[in-house]
Amino acid sequence: MSAPLDIVVDSPIGRRILFVECKATRSSTPRDAANVRRKLIMYTQLPLDAFFLLAVPSKLFLWGRDAALDAVPAFTANAQPVLRDYLGALADQEGGPRGESLGLAIAGWLGDLTSNLRSPDKTDADRMLVDSGLLEKIKGGRVRTDQTL
Repeated sequence: MSAPLDIVVDSPIGRRILFVECKATRSSTPRDAANVRRKLIMYTQLPLDAFFLLAVPSKLFLWGRDAALDAVPAFTANAQPVLRDYLGALADQEGGPRGESLGLAIAGWLGDLTSNLRSPDKTDADRMLVDSGLLEKIKGGRVRTDQTL
């Protein structure tokens, strides 16, 4: 079954490297995140051999390539610095950003890093991309929104 994805990031040669799901939810534990990922994999054609990022208003959860179906995320970061950079005061609203604004902020962040419009800084979110090896793989790539598997 094909499914819509919020964001897909391709390598410079067009290979799908990262799949991103943005959820406006208050659930922000690694186990909750693992359950969301597991359901997406089980009920869609989301590949296990790609990086996966789950973005919720408070956290970013990242799995490396070939993570087991029930694995908790390998990396977790505070989403607030990213959301504040791209959404300003909207990032601080009660419950965090909702709907498309969350996805637009994450797409903007990834797009700026992949296209070298900004260098990674010392935030947990940027360090997570560097430490996982993901940033190196997507540099010069392309960020696409509203994609279908």
